Amino acid sequence: MSPTRHPIVVLWTTPRSRSTAFERMMIERGDHTVFDEPFSVPYYFSAERRSNRYSERAPDADAATVLDRLVDAAATRPVFVKEMAHHASGLLTPAFLGRFTNTFLVRAPRAALGSFAARWPDLTEEEAGYGRLLEAFRVVQQLGRTPPIVLESDEVTDDPPALVRAWCDAIGIPFIESALRWEPGMQPQWERWHDWYEGVARTTGFVPRPPDAPTPLDERVNAIAARAQPVYDELAAVRLRDGHTSAQEPDV
Repeated sequence: MSPTRHPIVVLWTTPRSRSTAFERMMIERGDHTVFDEPFSVPYYFSAERRSNRYSERAPDADAATVLDRLVDAAATRPVFVKEMAHHASGLLTPAFLGRFTNTFLVRAPRAALGSFAARWPDLTEEEAGYGRLLEAFRVVQQLGRTPPIVLESDEVTDDPPALVRAWCDAIGIPFIESALRWEPGMQPQWERWHDWYEGVARTTGFVPRPPDAPTPLDERVNAIAARAQPVYDELAAVRLRDGHTSAQEPDV
């Protein structure tokens, strides 16, 4: 494995938290190699998979190989990874997370799970993602940054310039305002999960949240959302507002 010469910035999140719009902004910047959910491949499609949702297998899909790809990419330029925390189940150790500049995006569970269940009514509690997001968050706390860098999804869409600028300041990269707008269209990074990204592919920027409305959830998903609420509360309590915070240095 080649040594890392540039940062690998990871945005850890849960499904349906508007993270793909954030990823699209990072693609638009043009100064990072962008990976979309690379650990979804070992999670769903490898011999070591943790989910039986899919029967097909992908070659070279083990987690170690995926990590090598990220580290190799960082040998030539900075890397940005958008990843669901549950895709890294079993990997969320200090040694693993210490390779990265770790940041977090969190959305209120009822809204996120209402959107998720509309696509996958049989979603599992692990796929909901909040338990693994908290696991990653607490490991990052142990690595020495208190508090970790957290964005709240609705606040990002309400005021993209302020919140994206705060995130950029926190990790020590320049804020590029022009990257908040983009041309519509699918991106090469989205090939594996393209059917999930059709909405974002039609956008030209962060889409403001719609007016508040009750999100109907069945009893099972509602119970998952209730258990996830304390995770949201814990992360949102230390979320970035606007303004500058010091850059996070990964523990290597």
